[in-house]
Amino acid sequence: MSNNLNNNNPNPPIAPGPNQVGYTSSLRSPASPALRARQASIVELLSTPPPIEPSDASIDNTLNLSRTASNLSRNPSSSSQTSSMFAQQHQQQQHQQFSTSGAGSSSTSGLMDWQNIELSALVEENKLIFINENISVEEAFDTLVKNNLTSLPVEKYRNDLDCLTFDYADLNSYLLLVLNRIRSERLLSINYEPREDIPDLIQKAQKGEQVPVKFVIQLINKNPFIKLHESETLSTVVEILGNGVHRIAIMSDTQITGILSQRRLIKYLWDNARKFHSLDPLLGASLAQLNIGSTNVVSIYGDQLLIEALSKMHELMISSMAVVDKHHNLLGNISVTDVKHVSKSSQSPLLYKSCLHFVSYILNLKGLENGKDSFPIFHVTPNSSLSRTMAKLVATKSHRLWIVNPVGAEDPIIAGSSIPLSPSSSLNGISSSNNSNLSIFTPEKDMGRPGKLIGVVSITDILSLLARRLGKSHVDPSTARKQRRRSSSSSSRSVASRSSLEQFRKSVSDASDR
Repeated sequence: MSNNLNNNNPNPPIAPGPNQVGYTSSLRSPASPALRARQASIVELLSTPPPIEPSDASIDNTLNLSRTASNLSRNPSSSSQTSSMFAQQHQQQQHQQFSTSGAGSSSTSGLMDWQNIELSALVEENKLIFINENISVEEAFDTLVKNNLTSLPVEKYRNDLDCLTFDYADLNSYLLLVLNRIRSERLLSINYEPREDIPDLIQKAQKGEQVPVKFVIQLINKNPFIKLHESETLSTVVEILGNGVHRIAIMSDTQITGILSQRRLIKYLWDNARKFHSLDPLLGASLAQLNIGSTNVVSIYGDQLLIEALSKMHELMISSMAVVDKHHNLLGNISVTDVKHVSKSSQSPLLYKSCLHFVSYILNLKGLENGKDSFPIFHVTPNSSLSRTMAKLVATKSHRLWIVNPVGAEDPIIAGSSIPLSPSSSLNGISSSNNSNLSIFTPEKDMGRPGKLIGVVSITDILSLLARRLGKSHVDPSTARKQRRRSSSSSSRSVASRSSLEQFRKSVSDASDR
């Protein structure tokens, strides 16, 4: 990815309204086919949401109207009835183009509120792949990589609704188990049945023998795998994912039809941001104005070993961490998904190299895979707009971005003047004229040293913000992590499998009462 981020427009353009050119009512779902290759520059990508592509029906209607208009121009003596029919047909197309169907449609503006969209619109059946709990962890990992997925439902039997998931955090735990980097008392206390098999499975793993994936997914505490019906809306989803749960299952009446992760949801909202005008004031506001992000950052020094970083992520139950120098300047990023690059014995020497060496290795590897230089930009500043932040999260496919104070800049106040997040509060006052404090990035600022690490903002923070804007004031980005650390039995099938929205809300309420 190019690192030319010379964004000379600090005020991201707001999505066009229904009367502006380029507007259409069609929503871009994850399964929607691309109409044409769209070559967007990195500047455009990090400034504005992508334009909405017209639906096939809209294109057909446009072509039909064009043919009618052409016929009329070639036959000026055509009857007024034909002209009237053309005008009526044109009006019907305009109505279809600027109106929405289903829940959340607005008769006055022709807009759909994002929170009223049903989960059925986000189902990706072609990416729903199950694995049996008895397959080896190696086979489960190969399935993840082969299908370019981040998690897989693990079934006890076909159409098992009480399933858990296997992801890269589990693979990291397995690697640490093989290397004898997990405390024995913690291993013996995991919730796995039959318990008498635990010592034997540990020995098998450390000898390089195959162990079933059903054992590996119990090595770390998990949040309940919540299942929601396809008719539920994004309003409910942001309440759950905004509390820090990483993914939910989408269900029909009889089976799981899809998985919706935090990352997929933020991409869906970004891809369709021009459609959701209620997001406009938020997208134009800075992180400091929105008062999102945290100064409680987990980092590791660049000269520390990679194995230390992987162990730290396992112990703290986090998915990524910043790599810094002794002055706390940001050097790079290590994610739990990077464990796939050290999963083979031939790659094991990397585990005992420095984190900075591994960051360089990953950048070089991605550059070779993409056939060009790769320089992921994993940082923002307190003055970066939410629009820019979401664009970077989507572009880098990451869960969080590091907040830095750019080289040469004065120390900022991360929280800034916070804005109330109650439904009655308004961000309309944050207009383009008030966004003059948004940072203007130049290539020099994004190359080399991004700046001093001062905070972190995650997808959870953004979804939590959206939930609170809907009046869900109880939503807390740290809830899920607290639950994972508090309960050593949260990964058991008996608890996690039967999770429901009501049970989740009760657990959140109980936690807040403590």
